[in-house]
Amino acid sequence: MNTFGEVSPPLGPTQLAAGHAPPTPPHEDPLDDVYGSPPGSPTWATNDATNLNGHHQRSHEILSDLPFRQRALDTDAYREGLANSKGQYVQEGFDEGYSLGANLGLRIGYILGVLQGFVAAWNGHDEVLYQQTKKVRETAKRELAIEELLGQQWVNEEGVWKWEVHGEDEDATFREVAEQHPLVQKWTGTVQTMAMSWDVDLNAVDKIHDSNKQEQA
Repeated sequence: MNTFGEVSPPLGPTQLAAGHAPPTPPHEDPLDDVYGSPPGSPTWATNDATNLNGHHQRSHEILSDLPFRQRALDTDAYREGLANSKGQYVQEGFDEGYSLGANLGLRIGYILGVLQGFVAAWNGHDEVLYQQTKKVRETAKRELAIEELLGQQWVNEEGVWKWEVHGEDEDATFREVAEQHPLVQKWTGTVQTMAMSWDVDLNAVDKIHDSNKQEQA
């Protein structure tokens, strides 16, 4: 008997017992245990994909949110600019409009007051002149209404008068602007013509006032 042959494996095909399958390799790739990833590593790709999708989703949300943020910034900037400029320009506009309106009111009040005096003077004395002066006064009230004096025909959209103004100095005063309004000039001339035709001295009150001042001095 050959002792070496007894311990050496047979040279023929290996005989396996029935019901025993050959062992399965742990990995298909024999080098996977050296260069490959651990068995749990395929989930990393899933995590990377999830993170990438989340990044794209957040980027999309940020981009879709930009128009809203832009509108909000524009609104805030508009409100801030309006608040900062309101105190300056509104006050300046009010001061200018008030001064012009006050001087126009003085001139209109003078004209309508004189016409009312004419109506009262002729009432019960001359019916024809009474009706004429009454009609003239009603026409003056319509034409000298504030919406007519400061309408688009005479004032532009920026609130600047359109009629030509000449001042004694380089810059005309609001009194001069009011006196040279075409409608004010028209009715001032009408009142003066009516007074001259009836020998009425429109400066009589001023003359009496100046005389009293001189006597008191």
